Amino acid sequence: MRIKHVTSRDNPIVKQLAELTKSASARRTGGMCLLEGEHLAQSYAQNGRRLSQLVLRAESTHVTETSIPHAHRVLANAADETILLSPGIFDSLSTLSTPGGVLAIASVTLPPPLARGGFVLALDVVQDPGNVGTLIRTAAAAGASQVWLSRDCAFAWSTKTLRASQGAHFHIDVIEGVNLVEALNAFCGERWATLPRPRVGMPTSMQMHSLSTAAFGAEVALIVSNEGAGLAESLFGALTHGLSIPMSAGIESLNVASAGAIALYAIAMQRRQHK
Repeated sequence: MRIKHVTSRDNPIVKQLAELTKSASARRTGGMCLLEGEHLAQSYAQNGRRLSQLVLRAESTHVTETSIPHAHRVLANAADETILLSPGIFDSLSTLSTPGGVLAIASVTLPPPLARGGFVLALDVVQDPGNVGTLIRTAAAAGASQVWLSRDCAFAWSTKTLRASQGAHFHIDVIEGVNLVEALNAFCGERWATLPRPRVGMPTSMQMHSLSTAAFGAEVALIVSNEGAGLAESLFGALTHGLSIPMSAGIESLNVASAGAIALYAIAMQRRQHK
């Protein structure tokens, strides 16, 4: 276990942490992500993944390996290096109103090939990081194997998205920059999109179903879209089914994360019956 005390804001590690905290371009291009909190760091370290740096809030410069709490020592053993930061520096780097005492720098996991079957969630221009993180978390919990993000979605590895997913990124394949038209056309199964109502321009071959009567197959891709603009017209031809969620009069639509959660679990329950 390598432990280093850092007390200067000019230290390269502090500068790297600050860049990951404040710069979206640094997070997108550097291949590294910032994990805030013990839970996210533990989720990443599962299954043998190694943290690049574990950063702990240290009240004293006299902290030693034996005085570090057991949970943090476990994380330190999964890190290439452990950094102890003074409270002032640590708190200035955290994006939380109440810093939790643990930060970590980790490599972004490399995406696998796009699935051609199974159970997949696709996000079409979902731009709120909280919604993206929540959808990733729900997809993992419902048993989906992959989450596809179109090019204009919120960044999957931002601190806000990671915080909303609560570590689910490391239990499901998250693939960014996906050409959804190509990916869906290559998918060997049903392709459902949540839609409050039929849209002009949709092909006549696409069937609309209410959630209360929808019957899902074993191979399903679910597409949820931007709440403002709605589903991109370019995707119409790649869909096989539209899915509407019944709502009380006067309510036009649901938050995309809520609609996605309802649909994901409806699909998951029926898929279990096919096994």
